Amino acid sequence: MKSYSNVMIRVVYIWILYIVYKYCLDTFVFGTSFTAKLIFISMFIVAYIFDLLDFTEQKFRIRHIIYFFVIDAFFAGMFYSLVRTVGMFITFGILFLAQISLKWIIQQFVVKRYKVVIYGQTKNNSQIIRSLIANIQYEYVGFISNAKIEESQYLGTIEDLERIIKENNIDKIIITIDELDEYELDTLINFKVNGIDMITYKEFNEQIEQKIDITYIDKKWLLESMGFEILHNTTQQKIKRLSDIIFSVVLLIVTFPIILITGIIIKMSSKGPVFFRQKRLGLKNMEFEIIKFRSMKIHDQNEFSKYADENDPRVTRFGKFIRKTRIDELPQLICILKGDMSFVGPRPEWNELCYGYMKNIPYYNLRHLIKPGVTGWAQVMYPYGISTEDAYRKLEYDLYYMKHQDVMMDLKIIFRTIKIVIFAKGM
Repeated sequence: MKSYSNVMIRVVYIWILYIVYKYCLDTFVFGTSFTAKLIFISMFIVAYIFDLLDFTEQKFRIRHIIYFFVIDAFFAGMFYSLVRTVGMFITFGILFLAQISLKWIIQQFVVKRYKVVIYGQTKNNSQIIRSLIANIQYEYVGFISNAKIEESQYLGTIEDLERIIKENNIDKIIITIDELDEYELDTLINFKVNGIDMITYKEFNEQIEQKIDITYIDKKWLLESMGFEILHNTTQQKIKRLSDIIFSVVLLIVTFPIILITGIIIKMSSKGPVFFRQKRLGLKNMEFEIIKFRSMKIHDQNEFSKYADENDPRVTRFGKFIRKTRIDELPQLICILKGDMSFVGPRPEWNELCYGYMKNIPYYNLRHLIKPGVTGWAQVMYPYGISTEDAYRKLEYDLYYMKHQDVMMDLKIIFRTIKIVIFAKGM
């Protein structure tokens, strides 16, 4: 429902801004041409990539104003090079003010805020509180615990729940403790019947954190969980495969000059082959050979860690650049054409690491039920991993992707990847 609300707000937001844009062009320039419409559409595609069209999660920050200004200035300059009239800058100046003003108004007066309390005092509370504070839709009020605690955010025990709800106009209760006694269950159910929304920590992770906590997974959960359309919907699988083929062919053609120049520089700047090849585990635990541009010096793998960190001495100077910009990933388009990989999916891991993860991380094998991807939900949501613990955390995001995958989610991941590349956050 939250996603639907966000889409509707975006539609209204863009429609209002287009009216402003069209009026300004008609007044200060020469009218709304096809080129003007194309620039408007392009501008909002870029805004979407930079998460500027999100209204129900991120709070309005100073950096958003800077992003709006840079994007508008860029497109104003582009349009000015075509029509050579100062009216373009007036138009985009008014549009810039309309964008930031309208977004602020929407987030202040349109987006519904839910007042939330936490029931229970566990190690998960701090993570929940951080997420609630960062999310514009939620206002954290405090926590309830039957063990009386001397803390400013402690509100009382379950006996005080009715008073707490009335005094603070509570909309939602997040239950962090796994086991409730009969009195607690009856009390909480009574409030749920009367309209108070209640979610468990497991549901919180999936709804707000957008990951699936592995500690709550068991065989019964796997049988009863809804979703996972990507595993059995053959039509969806065929559409995904067709789009992989089309986009990989197009990208190979478009990026061929970059691929050629990159190969020449690697060959000239360091000894060794142009391409790096390594066995990875893919669909149904089948091994395949991944192809990337070589970004490291030739070395004895037994003398170094299996993980590469940010200041790894093995990485060449040019290698740092192609890793940051993800140019080193371009040869994987061949893996996509061969059918070993997809554009979006769990990141394929080195087979030697995978076999270790399977022994130490429960349900790690689940990520191999779908094709691995060049980019994925874990890659855009979690930093580069250099440990088993990181692999554990990434699996939580991979499972969320597998459960909720659809075309729109794939596009969201691709746009976020573009943003990471633009800011050179890749590793």
